[in-house]
Amino acid sequence: MTDNNFWEYLKEGFLSLIYPLNCENCSRPIRESKGYSICDDCLQQIKFIYFPYCYQCGKPFSPEVDFEAKALCADCLYRGHHYYFVRSLAYYEGVLRKCIHLLKFKKQVKLVKPLANLMINYLSRDELINIKEIELIIPVPLFKDDHLKRGFNQSGLLAKYIADYFSIPFSEDLLIKIRANLSQVGLSRIERKKNVKNVYAINSSMLQKQHNISSLLLIDDIFTTGASIEACCKELKKIGIEKLYVFTLARGV
Repeated sequence: MTDNNFWEYLKEGFLSLIYPLNCENCSRPIRESKGYSICDDCLQQIKFIYFPYCYQCGKPFSPEVDFEAKALCADCLYRGHHYYFVRSLAYYEGVLRKCIHLLKFKKQVKLVKPLANLMINYLSRDELINIKEIELIIPVPLFKDDHLKRGFNQSGLLAKYIADYFSIPFSEDLLIKIRANLSQVGLSRIERKKNVKNVYAINSSMLQKQHNISSLLLIDDIFTTGASIEACCKELKKIGIEKLYVFTLARGV
């Protein structure tokens, strides 16, 4: 334990004595504070997504059917995508939904560590994403005004933690969000697609620094219809990136 970690540990312990936290999910007291209000028992209840799922978009299939390893859903059979494939760690429900809300809206940024570690464990054992071939990791960006208002990009924090763990280059400036748009919540698939049109762009000033990248991992917090992911990947394809892998913390149910 480094000196910084030691003093951080003492500080969290001291604060937990004065301001004891209850878990936001189960309401039980958290015995050892780590700077966020979800207990370890509840973190272990996160429901992971396992095969079978669509090979390209990661949409879960019924476990009662014997699907082939590279089976595609109806959407992917008839619609092309700019990404190579999408994988999501777990369903956007229950404990994970609570964690993401605490991170984004209550600014409990220390949740990044346990959540990113779950993503790292997935990447370490996944046979389809060869992490050694990934040349750059980037997040889905926020518009600058939204970034300033929140103080951070939750996808950027997750992506940076993962990149540091695997010693892979990270960039939060290659792909940028050039204008604000409506929240995607409550919009139909068609409305979501229109809502993200011409919203993302490549930062031309970063192209020289990030040239000749052929394999990239794009990180986001939630995959719903994939409209934002598709819009991002469309722009990244323009600069010649051949394999665009997408990995999200959660997937809409």
